[in-house]
Amino acid sequence: MHITKAMELVASSKMKRASMRLDAGRPYTAAIGELFGRLSGCDTPFTRETEQKRPLCIVIAGDRGLAGGYNNDVFKTLKTFSDGKDVVTVPIGKRACDHIVKRGYNEYKSFDSVENFALADSSSLGKEIAEDYLDGKFDAVYIIYTEYVSMLSREVRVEKILPIEKTDGAESNNAMIFEPNMEEVLDAAVPEYISGKIYGYVSESFSSELAARRNAMDSATKNASEMIDALSLKYNRARQGAITQEITEIIGGAEAQ
Repeated sequence: MHITKAMELVASSKMKRASMRLDAGRPYTAAIGELFGRLSGCDTPFTRETEQKRPLCIVIAGDRGLAGGYNNDVFKTLKTFSDGKDVVTVPIGKRACDHIVKRGYNEYKSFDSVENFALADSSSLGKEIAEDYLDGKFDAVYIIYTEYVSMLSREVRVEKILPIEKTDGAESNNAMIFEPNMEEVLDAAVPEYISGKIYGYVSESFSSELAARRNAMDSATKNASEMIDALSLKYNRARQGAITQEITEIIGGAEAQ
């Protein structure tokens, strides 16, 4: 109980910083998503649909266990997604790296920490993915992450990053002027788009992991407390029974004399 309580307090203390990181990143992720929604009507290699025989999948899981079903939910989603496909993976998080190696998935690159995943990491990864996508090393890019809804709620999601899907906003470009043209702006900004998405979803997943661990450790602490109370009651009953038995034996011996 002391261990689970300590882990709950650690998760709670980290949650504040993770929430600040999440709140700071969400507006950027939303803004870049809106921009590329407007640019999605362009005809470039980044917007053309492919057969998706060899997709790249970025998998974000936790650094540690003891977080309820958090990691298992991500791995179940990966299993469903990869069924029948020659998937190349980018695991982010110690548990994700271990799972990818254990299950024998093809690995493109790996990062063994979600908590220490920096903006520089996502920037370099975004550039590499954009270059290799153009070279044909894979024909689509997906990301599996856990969306943070609240302290009690989270949801595993699969989002396609490349090729960029055309949205309704693609027709509403009258309010924006792109120089030299929309196609060149999109091609130049795709690495930033990928890195922004990755960093934003790492922040979502890390907050979800901490919330899941806090709730799991809170439940474990309560269960341990209930177990201690139940065992204490049994102990007291057994002790009282032993005392009663001893008194009965003493009285019986005295009467026999």
